[in-house]
Amino acid sequence: MKITIDVLENESNKDNLEYLISDTSNEAITVLMFALVGLARERASYEQFLETITRIWGYLNEDN
Repeated sequence: MKITIDVLENESNKDNLEYLISDTSNEAITVLMFALVGLARERASYEQFLETITRIWGYLNEDN
């Protein structure tokens, strides 16, 4: 499986990035989520990790 992510900058707000994912199937999103969780665990303290996961979980549940 190959998943590409393109990043687009908003011209009016450089801090607002838009990410375009080449494959949005359930399998691809699951792979991306596990990769993000692994990266967050490596780079963050336990508290930061929990906050990140909570934000991701909240974002995903907004769509449902």
